[in-house]
Amino acid sequence: MSTVSISLPDDLKAKALHLANKENMSLEALVNYWLQTAVLRDETIEWMKARLQGRNPDLLIAAFGKFLEKTKPGDEPSLDEIKQALKE
Repeated sequence: MSTVSISLPDDLKAKALHLANKENMSLEALVNYWLQTAVLRDETIEWMKARLQGRNPDLLIAAFGKFLEKTKPGDEPSLDEIKQALKE
């Protein structure tokens, strides 16, 4: 693991510390969490761009709309039913 020193404006540090305390985590854990989130978000967007390259966005949206039209409302399982299914 690497150690990095960063400079933060005092007001941002204070707000970040407040948020970390509110979330019951250290400032280090908060920074780690948000950096991981930002990196994962960027990687996901790049993956999606590569997968969708050359595709017509209007056709993709239309196909997704057709998929949604096929779904049918139904009864949602109860919490007990979900717990039972997880045991099986």
